[in-house]
Amino acid sequence: MRSVSIFAVLTACGTAFAGLSSPGFEQGPASASISFSPTDANGLGWFASNTDGERIQGTTTRPAAEGDYYASVLQNAGAYDGAPLGVGDFGFTGFDRIYTFFSVAPNTQYTISFMHAGDDRFGYTADTSVVEVVDADTNLTITQEMFATPGLFDWQMASFTFTTGATTNNAAIAFTVMGSGNTSGMFDAISIVPAPGAAVLMGLGGLFATRRRR
Repeated sequence: MRSVSIFAVLTACGTAFAGLSSPGFEQGPASASISFSPTDANGLGWFASNTDGERIQGTTTRPAAEGDYYASVLQNAGAYDGAPLGVGDFGFTGFDRIYTFFSVAPNTQYTISFMHAGDDRFGYTADTSVVEVVDADTNLTITQEMFATPGLFDWQMASFTFTTGATTNNAAIAFTVMGSGNTSGMFDAISIVPAPGAAVLMGLGGLFATRRRR
């Protein structure tokens, strides 16, 4: 019986890993503050879904969770009801939402982790951090998750898992916040990786199918 090597498993499952553009918001020009845009005109690797949101350079008193930069987003009271939206520019006013695209493998479970915190640039800290994962080919929501936003610059990690569909090869992830008044919150250090065992199992399944065909 032919054995299955670790190298073969890693090779087979390598396509499951999701590459995320600028996961720590380090991409783009050196600037203390610069806006995201619907066309990514500033080359930040992220798009503005509605108004804008800003990539901000951390300081000693207002640090990034990692690296030099973080994303800050805003929602005016009542501007967003928390419903899943997909991605794109829907013409809403009063809240910022940012998103980016990444590649995935079909029928694979992924774990997303990120750092988030409250920000009082507009007078109020966010109550809720909202994350939506979307099938980029159909613009249908795969999952939407909500987390209580930590306090002012109290960076904390949050995480969740999602599973891609049978035909999902491209996905998008969007971030925003909810709360009262001119609510703002921050995001940084975003990671998307196959859930433990998911990629290895996918690779083994493909290898075993090949062996059966032989």
